[in-house]
Amino acid sequence: MNKLLSKLLGVYDALSIPKRLHFFEVAILKVSIISFVAHIAFIYFENTFNFIGPNSHSYLKAIYTPFSFILYYEVFLLVIIIPKSISEFIGKQFEIIALITLRSFFHDIADIDFTDIATINNPNFINILYDLGASVIMLFSTLVYNKMYKKHGVSDAHVDLEQFIKIKKVLSVVMCGVLVGLSFISLFSWLTDVRLAFQNKTSFPNPNTVFYTDFFTIMIFVDVLLLIISFIYQFSFNLIFRNASFIITTILIRMSLSMAKPMNYLIIIIGLAFSIVTYFIYSKMTVQKIKD
Repeated sequence: MNKLLSKLLGVYDALSIPKRLHFFEVAILKVSIISFVAHIAFIYFENTFNFIGPNSHSYLKAIYTPFSFILYYEVFLLVIIIPKSISEFIGKQFEIIALITLRSFFHDIADIDFTDIATINNPNFINILYDLGASVIMLFSTLVYNKMYKKHGVSDAHVDLEQFIKIKKVLSVVMCGVLVGLSFISLFSWLTDVRLAFQNKTSFPNPNTVFYTDFFTIMIFVDVLLLIISFIYQFSFNLIFRNASFIITTILIRMSLSMAKPMNYLIIIIGLAFSIVTYFIYSKMTVQKIKD
């Protein structure tokens, strides 16, 4: 058992070194560029020769593809920072859901026929406004949260014990395996749905429900597990409430991925606001306790 744990810790250390992370980042950027060019070429040949159907496709759809790979890299970073502060871990979740929302804009704008938009009440135009408005609010919320975390990050120090960090490193490696496995399963499922959509001439499946719904479902249990393990090293009402608020936010993010606009964005914003207010109160109480 100790040998297995040592190997898992070694795997984490190998994955998390800056040089290795930079290698992954460059690789993802190269794949993003290749996929972007390939998607543009696919749209050109489809619009020219109509391999799949008579409908033309917007070149704006190609923007969505590289953005998806970049977003996937952010999810990988989320898994890698599990051993760090739980507060930083949650902040990365904020960034990811903000990027998912921004990515939705590229998906929605490609489906719009601008010659058909006659009024401001057009549903497609309203969807774009939802995407942009929600993205700005989430960006602002993320910046506010990160600023608070950097200012009061010392409040997490009491739980950053060596044994606890080792446990989180093992959990991080396990989640890396889950991430890879879930990626292949989700890709296969999505390609199957796309093939059926082509055959039946129906709309494509919502890409935001692919992979991310299952991933955030797993992250809920990861958050709960971290919360329970942290009790071994530090047990206080303030800490329980703060970490529980983070779990609630993760649950709300997961719920939003299966909801329609604008309720999905409203749920996310409520979750972000709840975590920010809770973290602010927790930080103030912790600082006051240290002074006392």
